[in-house]
Amino acid sequence: MTRIVLASHGRLADGMKDTLSFILGDLPNVSTICAYVDQDVSLRSQIDQTFAEFSPEDAVVVVTDIFGGSVNNEFMALLGEKDFILVAGMNMPTLVELVSEDEPTVEGVQSVVERGRRSILVCNGLASDESEEF
Repeated sequence: MTRIVLASHGRLADGMKDTLSFILGDLPNVSTICAYVDQDVSLRSQIDQTFAEFSPEDAVVVVTDIFGGSVNNEFMALLGEKDFILVAGMNMPTLVELVSEDEPTVEGVQSVVERGRRSILVCNGLASDESEEF
């Protein structure tokens, strides 16, 4: 089974999962880690608890909120210890596509990330007719 872990500072990960569920329906394969919300729970213990729920056969993709942030850095330190693909930076188009991936590979996830990157646009000047629907 493919497992997606959304990990963020604060509750961004929960909000992204909530929106994904609104778009795609129930997502039992998507987990969230909201770091630093409960000061009594360490980020590492949240990660360990999340990974403990997975089977060794699961393909795991972790998406963090920002490259170089403490959440991403914690996962970077685990790349040699645990088997997962790590993506830094999350947006909805990328997540919708990642959740739909059956058997993610590093190359496949890289392609999804590139498409997601191209979906970020400044829209001023794009619409030739304000009444036009997309």
